[in-house]
Amino acid sequence: MIFWIFESLLLYFIMTQKPSLLIIGNSNVGKSSITRLLLSNPRKFKGKSGKSPGSTLLIRPITQLNMKFQVIDLPGFGYMSHSSHRRAEHVKKQIVVHIEKHHKDYFLCFIVLNILRIEDEIQKYFIENKHTIPLSLELIKFLKEFDIPLLIILNKIDKVSNFDRTKNINLFLKSAEEFGLELTHLDQFFKGNNSRIPFIEFSALNKENLDKLKKMIKHCL
Repeated sequence: MIFWIFESLLLYFIMTQKPSLLIIGNSNVGKSSITRLLLSNPRKFKGKSGKSPGSTLLIRPITQLNMKFQVIDLPGFGYMSHSSHRRAEHVKKQIVVHIEKHHKDYFLCFIVLNILRIEDEIQKYFIENKHTIPLSLELIKFLKEFDIPLLIILNKIDKVSNFDRTKNINLFLKSAEEFGLELTHLDQFFKGNNSRIPFIEFSALNKENLDKLKKMIKHCL
């Protein structure tokens, strides 16, 4: 019992001293799955990588003793088909307040997007209603204001064909440019084009480009 208490206190002390990686995005885009891949011992991760939107509700640090950083997996927002509008707005407000208060704690932020939703989101907000900024672009613009190093992760590329993958990425880049966001591929970012926000295609299922995510973490630590 005493050993367990000591171990818990030690872990808490270590966690509060570590730099923080922020992971943010809509519900059910794979944030918890990405978190699991970044941990030194994924089997000990008790968080949810569940399929139900909004399953991650608590703002809490996630780390392990032999990790150099901790992960803050913020609650998902948007696309909460089983949630009330009031609850969805509450979650968004909670996230905004958290970032405004704690943005200086983050050495890096992963913005996770579902590549399957890009065309639908752009069509809904950008084409049908040009006065409304797509939620993903609004989020990127908001985070950019705090000078947190950002990486946009286009997740679930294993779910689309190469043709749709290229089409959706080009559509996303074109729409981002319309809103004044300058993006570049992470490979170009590492080559010195680091005045723009980097993005990377990713598959949490197949671990595609996981090595580049970890390289970005090392770059910013």
